[in-house]
Amino acid sequence: MLLVAAAGHALLLWLSMKLGLSPAWQRVAASPTSLAVDAGFFLALSVVVGVQPVRLPGRAGADTTVGFAVDYACLVIFGPAVGAWIVVISDTVLLWRSNGLRRIFNNGMLILSFVGACGVYRALGGNYVFWERLLLDRPVAFKSLGLALIGSAVAYFTLSSLLISIAMALWERSSTLGLWVVSFRWVMPRSLALAPFGLLMAMAYQVPGLGIFAVFLFLVPLIGARFAFKSAMEMLDVHRQTVYALSNALEAYDVYTRNHSELVTRYALLIGRELGLSAPRLEVLEWAGRLHDIGKVRQDWEPIIRKPGRPSEQEWRVIRQHPVEGSRLAEKMEFLPHTAGKVASIVRAHHERLDGSGYPDGSEGQAIPLEARILGVADAFEAMTAKRAYHRQRPLEEAIAELRRCAGSQFDPQVVETLAALWERGELRMEEPSEQSPLLPTPIGGSEEAP
Repeated sequence: MLLVAAAGHALLLWLSMKLGLSPAWQRVAASPTSLAVDAGFFLALSVVVGVQPVRLPGRAGADTTVGFAVDYACLVIFGPAVGAWIVVISDTVLLWRSNGLRRIFNNGMLILSFVGACGVYRALGGNYVFWERLLLDRPVAFKSLGLALIGSAVAYFTLSSLLISIAMALWERSSTLGLWVVSFRWVMPRSLALAPFGLLMAMAYQVPGLGIFAVFLFLVPLIGARFAFKSAMEMLDVHRQTVYALSNALEAYDVYTRNHSELVTRYALLIGRELGLSAPRLEVLEWAGRLHDIGKVRQDWEPIIRKPGRPSEQEWRVIRQHPVEGSRLAEKMEFLPHTAGKVASIVRAHHERLDGSGYPDGSEGQAIPLEARILGVADAFEAMTAKRAYHRQRPLEEAIAELRRCAGSQFDPQVVETLAALWERGELRMEEPSEQSPLLPTPIGGSEEAP
């Protein structure tokens, strides 16, 4: 992060010195009011459209604005030195409450991204509106700059999002590409869709006699775009909260399974990260963990779920259909874009066993998805270490030993040893034991699973 900040600020200083020594700056110095007023206007506009960021779904503290349009207009109008100063000052104002490290990283990231996009724009034949008007007294012919305009917009988004993803990956010790896919796939099409707004602002700016007065008219559609963007992100967040509500619905039936899905998901994600799963696969694993028991949420199953003691054999046969029911429900969840089918397959397979004796399909070995094997271990571990009406609560050491005993037949040995390593390093955060009802100790011949 410090390297990005240092490189960005050094680059901005060098560009500023280069501009200050250029013949173009002598023309500006002769009549500085025009640049000061125009740059100040775009700075104010950037602050106004960025003052209420839109929260992104799925990542705490992550947000975005519709300021991409204003940034892109600054790129096309002012070029690297002046445009980068506008972007950096605006970002500093908007992040004044953030910690210093975040501010200087953001500034460096924006400078590098903005200047890189300017380089692409110039390399593909683009010219800057302000300097063309000042030095040559002519407008920029945007009709012939299609490739430069598209290339610079894509470059700006890609560089900024990639630098952020690299920083997050270093912090979280995960895949840069995976984090980029998870964190920015929602944002990319919406951000690039704002580039035409920026281009229209630049075209209006160079109309003789109008300038910044014409650009001011774009404030209303930008605010409208912000609310549309916010509505889309809020809908995604509603979908996420719906999954949380569904995963908690079953736990409302039974005090013994309270927080079960939350804990299983937590353990599964810890194992998945330790095994090096990519961020997209971890996202799928999280959805599957939340929904793995959702097939039990049926009115006719409630008496079985609420029943004290161990279910009868007939009741077990009914309960063992819950992966099938859960898979059907997950597959119909269209608000899990690009993941519903994968989530459904993991939910269906999370009670399969390596030796083929699991249910519902009797799959074995590598035919069982790795995410389902992870979920199976996490599910069994939580079931053994939590209170249930049909078995006693086991100490952590005993639960790990039981998982190891059943590794190779019921559980994936690599997944079991990964969980054991996490426990030995003290990285498993456990639920506080509940004191709500007595335990019913039950001897078991194999490892206990949540049914």
